[in-house]
Amino acid sequence: MKRPILPRLLPAGTSLFLAILFVIGLAAPMIYADDRGITVKGKKGAASVPISNAKYYALIIGNNNYKNLPKLKTAVADASEVEKILKEHYSFETKLLLDATRKEILSSINDFRKKLGQNDNFLIYYAGHGEFEKISGKAYWLPVDAQKDDPVDWIMADDITSNIKRIASRHILVVSDSCYSGTLTRAAATDLTTKGSREEFVKKMMERSSRTLMASGGNEPVADEGSGGHSVFAAAILDALEDADKNVFTAEEMFHSRVKVVVAGKSEQVPEYNDIRNSGHEGGDFVFQHSKAVKEAAPDTSLQEPEAIAPAQEPKDIDFSLEGLEKKSMEREKQLSIKSEKTRLAALTQKMQTAFNKVIEFEKKKISPDDKAEAWKYFKDTFNEDNPYSQEDDAMRQKAKERMDYWLAMAKRPKGGAGKGIEGMIFVKGGCFEMGDTSGDGESYEKPSHAVCVADFYMGGAEVTQAEWQDIMGNSPSYFKDCDTCPVENVSWNDIQEYIKKLNQRTGKNYRLPTEAEWEYAARSGGKKEKWAGTGAESELGEYAWYGDNSEKKTHPVKQKKPNGLGLYDMSGNVWEWVSDWYNDRYYESSPKNNPNGPSTGSEHALRGGSWLDNPRSFRLTSRNWHYPVYRDNHFGFRLASSAR
Repeated sequence: MKRPILPRLLPAGTSLFLAILFVIGLAAPMIYADDRGITVKGKKGAASVPISNAKYYALIIGNNNYKNLPKLKTAVADASEVEKILKEHYSFETKLLLDATRKEILSSINDFRKKLGQNDNFLIYYAGHGEFEKISGKAYWLPVDAQKDDPVDWIMADDITSNIKRIASRHILVVSDSCYSGTLTRAAATDLTTKGSREEFVKKMMERSSRTLMASGGNEPVADEGSGGHSVFAAAILDALEDADKNVFTAEEMFHSRVKVVVAGKSEQVPEYNDIRNSGHEGGDFVFQHSKAVKEAAPDTSLQEPEAIAPAQEPKDIDFSLEGLEKKSMEREKQLSIKSEKTRLAALTQKMQTAFNKVIEFEKKKISPDDKAEAWKYFKDTFNEDNPYSQEDDAMRQKAKERMDYWLAMAKRPKGGAGKGIEGMIFVKGGCFEMGDTSGDGESYEKPSHAVCVADFYMGGAEVTQAEWQDIMGNSPSYFKDCDTCPVENVSWNDIQEYIKKLNQRTGKNYRLPTEAEWEYAARSGGKKEKWAGTGAESELGEYAWYGDNSEKKTHPVKQKKPNGLGLYDMSGNVWEWVSDWYNDRYYESSPKNNPNGPSTGSEHALRGGSWLDNPRSFRLTSRNWHYPVYRDNHFGFRLASSAR
C-alpha cells in the first residue's frame, strides 16, 4: 500500500507485476540548478537538443478517502498539483482521477489505450493503497471502494501491465509514490552512459521506444507526509517541475541528477528507476519538454526571404511548316483523346470504389448469406470494364469474387443438427521449424529459439466471425456491432471452450484451439522465417494486416487482406487469437521437440497474432501475449484447428 498503514512486507523477490501496482505514479522532471547532464536552452539561441512534435498525455490518479481502508493524507493533493503543472508548463493533455473506483481506473486506462498513437508519449501517475496477496503471489491496486480482505474489487497488477504492454505509444513512463513500489523495478539497471554529444543522446532516447518505471522507494515503506502538504517524493517532483532551468531532459537524467539524491537525503526511502521487464522496452527514455522549449523552437516566418523567382525560359525553336503544324495538331488530338479516356476510366474506378464500400457495409447487415453473395455478384457484373491505367479495379473484382465465394459457402452450411462444420479449414502439412525469436531482437519470453516438429493438422482459414458465433451460441458478445463478417471478439478462453463444445455436438467434428506451436508454424507459412504473416517487410504490412496504423481503431471483415503462404488470412492483426496452451514465459527452455502442448498447468492462457490496435513490433509472429481464461477484451478472438486423421 502507499504508506505503512497495513503492516505487510513484500518478499525481496516479488515479481515485476507487483510493482506495476505500486509503481504507477507520476514522474515529473526533477531538475535543480546544477550542471548534471541537462543543458539549458538559451533564450536568444536555438535549442541545443532536439524538440519533438509528439503529443503528451497523462493519466493521474490520487486516492485518499478510502471507504473501507485507512485514509491517506497527501495522495489527492499530490495528484492535483502534478496534473496542474504538467498541463500548464509541459503541455500535457491530462485526465485527473481523485478517489477513483475500480471501474473508473480501468475505463480510463482503456480510453487512453484506444486514443494514443505510435508517436505519442504517455505518463501514468498513481498514489494510493496497494496490496500483495501471499497465497496467489499477486499484487493489486486498491481502488477507493476496495474491501480490505476481498480481492474481488481490487485491480490485479497483471491487468495493468497487460494494458501497458498493448499501448501503442512510443514512450510510456509509470511513476509511483507508494510503499514497496521498487519491487516492480527488478529488471537489470539501466545505463545512463552518454556517448557522443548530449544532442545525439537525447535524439537517440526519443527515437527508441521506452517502457520505464520510477519508484519512490524500493522494498521498503515510504512517507505519506513531507513538506507543504505533499509526500517527500511528490514534493521533490513538484519543486523540480516548477523550478527547472532546463527545458528538454530525459526521465532518467532527472532521476539520477536529483530525485534519488534529494529523496534519499530527506528520508529512509531510496527511489529506483528501471525499465519494465518484458514490456517492449527498446533502450529509449521518456523525454520531457517544457512548453517554452517547444514555443522557442517554432520557426519565425515573419522575416523569411521570399522564394527566388525563376528566370524566364528562352522559347525553343518551333517547326512552323505545314507538315510540322499538322503533326503537332494530330499529336495534340491524340493526347487529348488519351487524357479524356483516362479521365473517364478514373471516374469509373472511383464510382467502383464507392460501390465496393457500400457492398462492404451491406454485408455487415443481418441478412441471409445468399443475399450477400448476390450483392457481390451484382457488383462484379456491373463493374466488368478493365481500366488499363490502374490496378485498383482488378483488386476490387478479385476481392468481390472472394467475398461472393465465401457467402455462397456460408449459405450451404446446415442450420441445426449434424453438419459439415466450419467451412474454409486449411490443411497444414506438418514439419519441423525453429520456433521463437530467431532474429535476436525479441523479448526474453520469445527465447530461446528451439527446434519443434508438428504433425499434420487443419487450421481455420480465417478467424471465427460474429455470424458463426451467433449461429452456435445465439448471442453476440462483440464490442464492435453489426458486422457479421468481422471476427468475433470480447470472448474469453472459457467462452470459446463452450462454443467449441456446442459446435462439435452439432457437427460431429473435433474442433479445438491450435497449440502455440501449431499457430506459429502455420502463421509462418509452414515454418518459414517470416516476421509477420505473409511478409518480412514492414513496408508491406498494410497489404496483409489490420493494425494500429490502418485499422481506424476497429476490427474489419475477415479475408480483406492478402493471405499468407498457406492461404490463411489475418494471422497478423485484426484480433489477438487465443490458443490452447497455458502460458509460461520460460516454457521454451524445456519445451519438448515433438508436438508441444504447453505447460501442464498455469493461471493464464497464451494469445498470438496481434490486433487492430497494435504496433508492428507487438505482433511479430514470435510475439506472445497472455491473460486469464475468464478475461474478455475487444481485441481478443480466435480461430479453430483440428487434428488430421
